[in-house]
Amino acid sequence: MFLLPKGNPLAENIPAAKLQLPEALDKLKNGALTGCAIFDFPGADCALLYDGGKLISAIVHRENKELKDQAALQALVDLLVLASSGSFSVYGFSRDIIQALLGMVNGTAIIDGQEIKQIDFKTLLDRIKNEQMTGTLKIYTADRTGLIFYKDGATIGFYHDASSAVENSAGEVQQIAGLPDAKADLCTLSASQSFSLDLAGAGDIRKLWEAATAGNLFTAAPAPAPKPAPPVQPPASAPASPSDIENAIIELANQFVGKLGKTLAEKELMNAGGVKALKDAATLQEFLGALEKGSKLLASANKIKEMSEAITAEAAKL
Repeated sequence: MFLLPKGNPLAENIPAAKLQLPEALDKLKNGALTGCAIFDFPGADCALLYDGGKLISAIVHRENKELKDQAALQALVDLLVLASSGSFSVYGFSRDIIQALLGMVNGTAIIDGQEIKQIDFKTLLDRIKNEQMTGTLKIYTADRTGLIFYKDGATIGFYHDASSAVENSAGEVQQIAGLPDAKADLCTLSASQSFSLDLAGAGDIRKLWEAATAGNLFTAAPAPAPKPAPPVQPPASAPASPSDIENAIIELANQFVGKLGKTLAEKELMNAGGVKALKDAATLQEFLGALEKGSKLLASANKIKEMSEAITAEAAKL
């Protein structure tokens, strides 16, 4: 089972089909992300690991195959170009957790698919401590997966497939280890591995993206958009309808945040129960909070603030 933990959510469940990959990765770089970006497609998963804005590792699991780094980036571009569904999320982590994850994704295998019942855990833990290992111990069955993270031989966290964040307790992971068919992998960073590589620069994501979108045989050239008819202006005295206000809010999100902002506003309006629900001050604040959270990687703080103020003014017309 392919599993990476969730950390501090910076963006969650952005529709992958709407994503422009070069722009999204530029935002992660410029925001100096230390964490991971996760792409979830119906037939594949992809994770990008970042340290201080540098893309230090990329991995794709697709059709029981694992692709890494440059091959993974090319596969991600292909998946996004043809995507009709899927999601994009970004999570922030401490640098220690990112090092442990890098060990799991790109490190050296100390244990590979060994049955738990054959492992002397006291000896293994002593070795991790004495050799000051940094990496991840993965414990898994066909249906469950748990992760234990290490930095310089010390345990720094736990995660499992039912977690919502990195945990301090080993309880659930220990239960997975107690299942009859449980196995373990231990992968660690070697002393020679560093964080200096920036795959985004080395791979020239923008050129990969432009080549893929230009050569996508499954995407027909869009027909010229018909000229919109001049809008019918309501009488000056007529109050704005809920539909008008909904359209105005969505357009404001598009104006301040871009196309992904429009999609995000539509989604959060639906979650709020429709535009009429924004009459309630608490619901309006929840809606604005969700919109601001989802926009963090899409626009500057000033733009997000201006958008919230403009939306609040529109909602006041309800």
